[in-house]
Amino acid sequence: MRYRARVRGLSILFPVLVFACADGAGDGSSLSQASVPTTLSAGESAATGVGSSSGELASTSGAVTTTSEPGSTGSGSTTAVEGTGESTGSDPGGSTGAALPSKSCNYESTTYAAAPQELMVAKGSPKQLLFTVPGLPDPGLVSAATLRFVSYDSDHPGEEGVIVVNGGAPIDLPAELAWTNLDHETAVVITDRTVAGDNTIAFGAGSAEVGTFYRISKVALELEAAVAECPAPPDMPMGPAKAVQLDFNAATYGKRNNWVLRCDFGEGYAFTAKGDQGALDCGKLYDPDGTRKGTATFVFKDLVPATYEITIAARHSANRNPKGALFVVDGEAKRVDQTKGDAITVDTWGTKQLAGTIEVVLDSAMESESDSVTWVRLEPQ
Repeated sequence: MRYRARVRGLSILFPVLVFACADGAGDGSSLSQASVPTTLSAGESAATGVGSSSGELASTSGAVTTTSEPGSTGSGSTTAVEGTGESTGSDPGGSTGAALPSKSCNYESTTYAAAPQELMVAKGSPKQLLFTVPGLPDPGLVSAATLRFVSYDSDHPGEEGVIVVNGGAPIDLPAELAWTNLDHETAVVITDRTVAGDNTIAFGAGSAEVGTFYRISKVALELEAAVAECPAPPDMPMGPAKAVQLDFNAATYGKRNNWVLRCDFGEGYAFTAKGDQGALDCGKLYDPDGTRKGTATFVFKDLVPATYEITIAARHSANRNPKGALFVVDGEAKRVDQTKGDAITVDTWGTKQLAGTIEVVLDSAMESESDSVTWVRLEPQ
């Protein structure tokens, strides 16, 4: 209802608010919904209907608007910034583009369930125990990272050994006199040292004059990271470990044209060459480029976690690579001397903890020399 008044010839309309009594009390102590305007002018608040005295913003550029479910006290609210397309609050991400909440996730090494790896070397040895932790998120999503593992007989404080994360600066391997001949669950903070994808954790020799001896197992990384889901632990084959062997016909060859696959000599063998050897190649694919370079890759699948002895059979000859044939077992490289004798000979590469799917590569791309292989065998110890 409006009343008209005249002031010095001007006609002015005054609004009159009609109050409705709550619960029929008629005391004017509360307002019904009928008292709240349905259309707000600039400066009025949707939450209160009484202007901007409550501190809420109502500008049309860069305004901050808070919405929540009717009757809520703030739970489930989302704050949107106009003009940016971004949002903050409790939305879990995805539908609104909000940042994901940080959660604690465990990333196990590929040999987490395998037997402990042992390092027993003299002071100054370059040998390392290598572990791979796959599937890590981008470092920008990681707010904290902790390396967890079990060490055995780490009992020389300050000189037991070192930890190298992704080729970075060495970290002293934690050790205490009380850990002599004991397993110890150990945690080392490595925040800002992770990388996206595969991470390499190496354990090396210490500075003790008596040399280094310890064992490492159950290597994993615990992260605080803004990720949608934590990874599921990798499925590992179960049951007793068994010996497995692949011969040269089962390998995949890089630069196959530089390889002769000879089938007319004992068990047969493959070797890199550059001369007139085409008549010996049972695959008839030999077409040398003069470099003798190539690779032979053996893929072993579904290995039960265990320590395996790796043996390699090959045709030895005086004209083989004088530096030794370079065999890379699950990322670890060692050379095998194939220059002594003139027969198919079995050499021991060494032992290594293996699990799941691994590759053994004869890398003949390093030098222009001849390397050979008949078969590769993994024997559980």
